[in-house]
Amino acid sequence: MGLQTSAQARYAFVRRLVADRLPVGSRLVEFGAAPGDQCVALAEAGYRVTAVDLGLSSDAWADAPEGRMVDLFERHGVDYVEWDLERTPYPLAGAAYDGVIFTEVFEHLRDYPVRALEEAARVLRPGGFLFFTTPNAGYLVNRVRLATGRSVYTALPDWIGGVPHARHAREYLVGEIVEVLGVAGLRPVLVTGRHFHLAGGSPLKRAAKRGIDLLARVRPTLGPMVVAVAEKPPAS
Repeated sequence: MGLQTSAQARYAFVRRLVADRLPVGSRLVEFGAAPGDQCVALAEAGYRVTAVDLGLSSDAWADAPEGRMVDLFERHGVDYVEWDLERTPYPLAGAAYDGVIFTEVFEHLRDYPVRALEEAARVLRPGGFLFFTTPNAGYLVNRVRLATGRSVYTALPDWIGGVPHARHAREYLVGEIVEVLGVAGLRPVLVTGRHFHLAGGSPLKRAAKRGIDLLARVRPTLGPMVVAVAEKPPAS
């Protein structure tokens, strides 16, 4: 039971991005907070954190018993708002947060997902930051899979009888992410790529993944994960 090593690595990387831009004590909100560990780690680091989550199968992401996420929030002083991110506006005050955490969620949204980015811009104070990650549809391995006739989409069983909000509705290219951030009124200040699934497999496979991670830092369009930080422009 517990989080995948890749999730732990991604959470640690996002915490560094936050710490580089926002002082301890800043107000953060995470959109799509399940299984809760990222919120808790930020709260333990001294940030004031609000979690927003759909509240369905939230504990399954950590392969944990029912109630784990809410219990974590209660024990670590994280405010919890149960809400569907596809329903706008969110029950959050405008310009109330210094940072929005939005990681590995955007690709799951089906109903005009740019509205979620517009909500991120709305709840951010001027000069606040969005911290964002999503899979890269143009990942080098995806290109090879398509060229050899294999699928790059969510596994078929999840489309036949899985949990609807758990499957990927759409994945995006790096250029598309930059475009939709701009549409939402957010200014990208960092766009990079990473490979967080570095553990496991044979020594050769681990070496290949490390090589892809280094490539993604130079050419984000080829990496498996898009990482972006975007600023809400300061008020004029």
